[in-house]
Amino acid sequence: EGPVLVLAGAGSGKTRSVIYRTAYLINERKINPWDILVVTFTNKAARELRQRLEQTFSISTHSLWVGTFHSICTRILRYEQNFLPFTSNFSIFDDSDQKSVFKRIYKRLDIDPKKFSFGRVREIISRQKNSLILPKDFSEFNERNYYSDTVLKIYTAYQNFLQKNNALDFDDLLMYTAILLHDNEEIRKKYERKFRYVMIDEYQDTNYAQFKIVNLIARNHQNLCVVGDDDQAIYSWRGADIRNILSFESDYKNVVKIKLEQNYRSPKSILDAANCLIKNNSERHKKELWTGISSKDKPQLVKLENENQEAEHVAEQIVELRKKGINLNDCVILYRTNAQSRVFENAFTQRKIKYQIIGGVNFYQRKEIKDVLAYLKILVNPADSESMLRIINFPSRGIGKVTISKILDLAVRDDLNLYEAIQAENNPYLSNAAADRIRKLADLLEDWKQYAKDHSVIKLIKKVIKQLHLIQMYNDSNDPKDIARSENIKEFIAATEEFTEIYETETGEEPKLEEYLQNISLQTDIDNVDEDEESVKLMTMHNAKGLEFDNVFIVGLEDGLIPHSRSIYDSGNLEEERRLLYVGITRAKKQLKLSYCSTRRTYESIQTAFPSRFLSEIDEELIQQETYNYYEMQAPRYSANKKQKFIITESEKYFKIGQKISHDKFGKGVILNVEGKGEDAKLTISFTGGKLKKIIGTFIKT
Repeated sequence: EGPVLVLAGAGSGKTRSVIYRTAYLINERKINPWDILVVTFTNKAARELRQRLEQTFSISTHSLWVGTFHSICTRILRYEQNFLPFTSNFSIFDDSDQKSVFKRIYKRLDIDPKKFSFGRVREIISRQKNSLILPKDFSEFNERNYYSDTVLKIYTAYQNFLQKNNALDFDDLLMYTAILLHDNEEIRKKYERKFRYVMIDEYQDTNYAQFKIVNLIARNHQNLCVVGDDDQAIYSWRGADIRNILSFESDYKNVVKIKLEQNYRSPKSILDAANCLIKNNSERHKKELWTGISSKDKPQLVKLENENQEAEHVAEQIVELRKKGINLNDCVILYRTNAQSRVFENAFTQRKIKYQIIGGVNFYQRKEIKDVLAYLKILVNPADSESMLRIINFPSRGIGKVTISKILDLAVRDDLNLYEAIQAENNPYLSNAAADRIRKLADLLEDWKQYAKDHSVIKLIKKVIKQLHLIQMYNDSNDPKDIARSENIKEFIAATEEFTEIYETETGEEPKLEEYLQNISLQTDIDNVDEDEESVKLMTMHNAKGLEFDNVFIVGLEDGLIPHSRSIYDSGNLEEERRLLYVGITRAKKQLKLSYCSTRRTYESIQTAFPSRFLSEIDEELIQQETYNYYEMQAPRYSANKKQKFIITESEKYFKIGQKISHDKFGKGVILNVEGKGEDAKLTISFTGGKLKKIIGTFIKT
């Protein structure tokens, strides 16, 4: 009973504590499962919690409310549609949908995207929503100027579009739930009574809207248990506020604070380095990880000449590990930015090392999948004009821009959405031929819409794909991209089969289209990792949160990357960058390999790189340091009795390191090393795409 703050250090069994506390409430305290709310950080964590409760404690989880904030809020909003400005069959717009809407708004309002970038404006709007600021309140909380006034116009138009299309974005799910609970005391009390016990995982990553939702539900009964680690708060750029966990003891009365400091993942040598780093942060609950696991191997720090050599070095290390029988799934490459992955992809491809990028293009973001999903969204939410425009002439059915424009004319004249305009019996703007083509599409959609009511989602999807002839269309093409699209659609069907099986196991019912679309909308890259495929994982440190690997390679440990150049001059951001590296270090179960470079390519130039300032915060005796010179490793060894070569200084050489050149076959490149001083010197060159070649100087152009 009462508020509990569990400060769970990295690898301390945080997930286990949530599972066991839930089981204790149900089995020992005899609390009904439907009286408990458990909020997890990912859908994967929610599935794991359900499985372990059922398998370990024989607890039925059908009536237990467990899921991410977004999935929980989606359920609440669908239940409480009578109190909201949208219906329960609302669509959920993802990033791609948002961008498409923004483009149309910019065009209509004549706004220059170069002056008001989509990304920046979307970030501002997202922060407004996370702070529960609607367009009508925008001016009250933001400084008035030309830029903010324009953002307000975009925000207003965007919300109007969403409401007209009966759609919400991810931030809306949180904002509307928080506003509903705040403004409607009857609804708030309903969920306060319903959720007598509330548990929140990863509390350090909550934003203001999430804080308010939790507080409005639990502030009276105070039966709230939050689990988190302020040392792993790394999502401020998403709106997460570390103050939520730092101020928990002042937000609630008589808080019981429990520290979980024993780490069950990493050896002492790795934890010593992690503790040494994170103690430099001032905004934190004081704690120090310890473990009973020992290892003679210290974390290894390696200095390389440049990013290509760094990738080559890591690839060679992976090859050696594989020779020792190490599973590739036990290896991960962590970096600060996604752009750093390219050279590793190239090095791994050359050595035929299988790899998987986590955080790349999501399966459900691929064009062919988005097309199918657009059809499905329309069947659930006919007001979704964005999806309707996507598929109205896909596959090609002779409905061109002129016809679409005339359909839109009717929609504007009669105040209809696009689906209603297509279903209209008579459109005076259309020719007979165009009207026939529109009628066929309307009949097809209406047929599927009725079919969806009485059949499972897998049967519906198979019917839609078959009647659209999508697989056949792509198979008939000789374009490798189309063949891949065909394979992706087949994989989409397989994924739907898998979802159906899981849903039936959990609920005892066949999933309908609405349940499936909700699940798809809330998918993340981490949820889509194929755990069965043996491959090295490449990901940013942000994406590594909550994961663990035997062998961890953290690359690019240079100022400007980690800490990021945008964070160096702000103490709060600098502390978050330090936490980010701490998260990376504490992913390692056995070996930790750190590396940085002397030079690094940025755009068209090669810049001198400096070791991350965080490396100097880790005591020297805790790290095994070595310098790895790629060219020295490749050069032949000379015995002591052999005559030594004269040293050639850089100034004497005809070619210079960093010099830009071109080659008839390999294209543009940059010289990385020069052996010899004349025009016939042997050059090591990095060409576009990251390929390294050794070429005699007479064969290149300067």
